[in-house]
Amino acid sequence: MQQVKFYNSKERKELFHQLKEQFGVEKELDVLFFENSQDKIFLLSKDFAQIETKGLRINNSGMYFAKKEREGLRLSIEGAQMLDIRKNIIPVNKVQAELWMKGEDIPLSGHEGFVVLQQDKDVLGCGMLKNDLLRNMVP
Repeated sequence: MQQVKFYNSKERKELFHQLKEQFGVEKELDVLFFENSQDKIFLLSKDFAQIETKGLRINNSGMYFAKKEREGLRLSIEGAQMLDIRKNIIPVNKVQAELWMKGEDIPLSGHEGFVVLQQDKDVLGCGMLKNDLLRNMVP
């Protein structure tokens, strides 16, 4: 079984500080966060502790939220969609959005680092913008 480490209050504070710096997120989520040995961060409802799990076959607990990378936090699609992102948002047109959804990289210029793609009001996910290329990390 894989080892996970639940975040204490100091680690939660550091996570939300990084989310604020990187993506302009102001509001904290009222959930439990834990990290696995591959630096992936998951979240879990606090109500999970009240569910009787004895006798249940559970494959995974929690929702994949983000991964710690050298360049910062890389949000999962769901992580990007559930946060109120206010910084490092890249608007894309329909053609670019279709390329992105096919798993393609997109030629773009702008602030280098992890960015969140948005078409109209739809958040499409998070990618790495570097050297005028938005790298898609979803197969």
